[in-house]
Amino acid sequence: MLDLRTHLALLAMSFATWGLFVILGLPDYYQQWPLLAKLAILPAVTALYMPLAPWLLRRFPTQDHRCNAWWLALYLTVPLFIYDYVYIVVIGGDDLSFVFRYWYLSFFYLSFWLQFPWLARRMTRTA
Repeated sequence: MLDLRTHLALLAMSFATWGLFVILGLPDYYQQWPLLAKLAILPAVTALYMPLAPWLLRRFPTQDHRCNAWWLALYLTVPLFIYDYVYIVVIGGDDLSFVFRYWYLSFFYLSFWLQFPWLARRMTRTA
């Protein structure tokens, strides 16, 4: 089980990650980007996390990479969805259908749940 310090560090990391994505997506959270650019960001971010996720998983206090991968997926999806909800719906006045208009965000709400455990499994096999 993770300690409180690790949970808080993961929560801070999720907020910093979200903040970076908001800044990169200004002024309209990527809505102004052409479709091809939105499509290009999906494999680009996925590729970015291919080396980053194992690096992060090695920094957890326990070496149970598979379990830690689930925690990493949780902290990089659920809080980001909540931050997006507050930013887009509460502050921006939109509604929950933003998950369809901002489909490129929704992609990561799901993909990290597949990508991180897969990477952890590979780490466990090669260890």
